[in-house]
Amino acid sequence: MYRSRKLKEIPQELRPREKLRTLGVDALSDEELMAIILGFGTKRDDVLSLSKKIVRLGWERLKSMSVEEIIKEIKGIGEVKACQIKAIFELSRRIYEPHAHVVINTPEDVYKFLKSKMDNRREHLWALYLSPSNSLVSYETVAIGRMNSVFADPKDVLYGAVKSACHSIILAHSHPMGQPKPSKADLEFTKRIKDACQLLGFELLDHIIITAFSYFSMKEGGFL
Repeated sequence: MYRSRKLKEIPQELRPREKLRTLGVDALSDEELMAIILGFGTKRDDVLSLSKKIVRLGWERLKSMSVEEIIKEIKGIGEVKACQIKAIFELSRRIYEPHAHVVINTPEDVYKFLKSKMDNRREHLWALYLSPSNSLVSYETVAIGRMNSVFADPKDVLYGAVKSACHSIILAHSHPMGQPKPSKADLEFTKRIKDACQLLGFELLDHIIITAFSYFSMKEGGFL
């Protein structure tokens, strides 16, 4: 069996932090990346030796283990480092599931989520796809129109609903230079979407018009 070198046996310029600075993050192994995250080892193991023990367990197994199970499995590791390991997995999950913790309970929540996505040159139509608990499953820019109009077919909205296997939908569109007041065309479009949702088993919770400074909820306004 080939012997692994301890951290103190590795030349200074080849230790994890120094390698990252000089060669870039891509040059580091999984064990070296883990060592940088942990920072320090334990009484039993230096940080690189400890990192090797952790990585050998496998990412899938580590992801499913509780803090208590990690402490029990890896001798010498304490609660702080076990929590660090769990935090790594949660951060990586949030990176790849950026909307996992977004919950939409009010029209204001929709406004806050979409306000920064507005374009003051053209109207945008968005669809927010929600779980039964109103967590955001996904959202899509369904259509981009002109300064004062945007058009989409119901199928453009419902395609995302079917794809995401959501429970309910919230529509929103922008009035870049206007007031958050629904036009006749907005009301007719909302009714078409509502009818299509009912046909396919989705609930249309609201249709919200947003501007740079305010919003209008069709549900709160009695139009839905």
